[in-house]
Amino acid sequence: MRSQFQILPTSPLAGPIQPHWGPPALWAILGLCGLLFATSASGGGLAQESTPLPKDRPFDARDVAPAPPPPTATIFRVTLEPAAAASARDSLQADRTAQPRLLILLCERSGRMRREDPLSAPFFQRPQPILSIPITSKAITDANVFLLGADHPQIAMVPDRLDRLNGRFLARAVLDLGLKRSHAASGNPVSPPTEIIFRAGVAQTFDLSINSVLPEDPLPERDNLQWIEIESPILTKALERPVFHRAGVAFPPAYFDIDAARRFWPVIYVIPGFGGNHRDAARFARMLDDPAMRAVLPQAIWIVLDPDDRLGHHGFVDSDNFGPRATALVEELIPWLERRFRLISSPEGRFLTGHSSGGWSSLWLQLQHPETFGGAFSSAPDPVDFSAFGTVDLTTDHDMFSDDQGRPHPSYRTPLTETQDRVMMTIEEEIAMERSLSPDFTSGEQWGAWNAMFSRRDSNTGLPVPAFDLQTGLIDRVVIDRDWSRYDISRLIREDPDQYGPILRDHVRLICGDADSYYLNRAVEQLIKTSDAARAGLESPEGPGFIELVPGATHNTVVPFAIRRFYSELRRMADEAPDS
Repeated sequence: MRSQFQILPTSPLAGPIQPHWGPPALWAILGLCGLLFATSASGGGLAQESTPLPKDRPFDARDVAPAPPPPTATIFRVTLEPAAAASARDSLQADRTAQPRLLILLCERSGRMRREDPLSAPFFQRPQPILSIPITSKAITDANVFLLGADHPQIAMVPDRLDRLNGRFLARAVLDLGLKRSHAASGNPVSPPTEIIFRAGVAQTFDLSINSVLPEDPLPERDNLQWIEIESPILTKALERPVFHRAGVAFPPAYFDIDAARRFWPVIYVIPGFGGNHRDAARFARMLDDPAMRAVLPQAIWIVLDPDDRLGHHGFVDSDNFGPRATALVEELIPWLERRFRLISSPEGRFLTGHSSGGWSSLWLQLQHPETFGGAFSSAPDPVDFSAFGTVDLTTDHDMFSDDQGRPHPSYRTPLTETQDRVMMTIEEEIAMERSLSPDFTSGEQWGAWNAMFSRRDSNTGLPVPAFDLQTGLIDRVVIDRDWSRYDISRLIREDPDQYGPILRDHVRLICGDADSYYLNRAVEQLIKTSDAARAGLESPEGPGFIELVPGATHNTVVPFAIRRFYSELRRMADEAPDS
């Protein structure tokens, strides 16, 4: 049994945790397949030597300003240069419902964080300071100057006082226009990285100038790669704004060979993890073109879907805040693709795969649309049983931040030994960063995305109803029981084993490490029990489906194990798919 709740001191580790990646061919797939959970938020994935926040109050986010600031507080003075202001105004013309925020992102210039760009915030293994204020469109004028500090009436920040910080930091100001997920999205005006030096107890003023706009990376071009972007009438109507299906289609070489034995091709739909999108298709196109990979990679058409929305990873659920994403996928995009390309238009030729948030989405789609998909291959999915939502029992707990004994709920861990973990971040710390990015729970980060997926829309604000208080952690039982429970996969299976048992038996393959970095193994453990019970009640319980835990594997190191299991079976199923 692992020591799950041991929060160890922030002393340095002997070195970075070395994952057991397996043979080079598997690592090549791991690096290119787009299955991995997006790691940009983890600060490079390494433990750090020291904390940038005061040790007496290491990360108190429950109060924005619990004590009066000193007479002259440390502030940031941000100038919005004319060209950046003009670009922001032009972008906001496209969507007048957007709610821009001005952010200050900081990152310490010591230890292993010294090479990190503050734009990569939030950092899971090393929480760093964040400040933000709302900005009205009218305030986006040439050379306008904004002041951000603890005494600003609308400030959201962590820590609660800047004068407690000490040492060298890298700072960047970002005008998050709110048009896309993430402050690091293209089109957002930013300042260049600027080194600043905090002196504890000394009030200071730091100047930053927003003078450029984050560029849009061009889509890669390859002969065996096509990019899809078509408007969704279903989603546009539901959300009352233009919404587009986006996908990348990667073809095997034989698709273009008129003498190939196969005319119609099976499809593997890939759902990227949190922070990923359809651009991952370029990796599959390169691998499909590589003769050395053809013995490993199933020879099918790989279509990478875009799960990104400005509120976060939409999970391909039908929901109030994201719209009917699953319905739009199966009724609009897939039929369009099958008209456009030579794809097998039956479940025997359609498969799903994904990791992390993509793992949850692929499992959800298979369970909800077995008439469309012939198999889901999911690894390390987001919580599949809400009694084990990470380290929180959403079915009974009252506090998102701590248990009944006041012990903080961990959110992210890294292994130290076979039995002990180092907790790198608690749920309270994670929520504090999201709240500092956007106090109305619309940061587009992980918890904000879950809330948008599972909660109903507030008719007054037009925003997702919060499932818990972002400052106190108090869980709203009405929202959880009324809204979130509709997406509790284990609960759905328990309530209707006759419907879901055959799907689990025949079409679900799921793998997770029993030392998952985000404690996702806990929910999978419960799902195994639920699945076994559902299958046991069937007249014929035996089948190819499985749900397994890999001993010692973490969120990332489980991927090679999943690839070994999944790809061999996907190759067989693709080869056996009907040519029609």
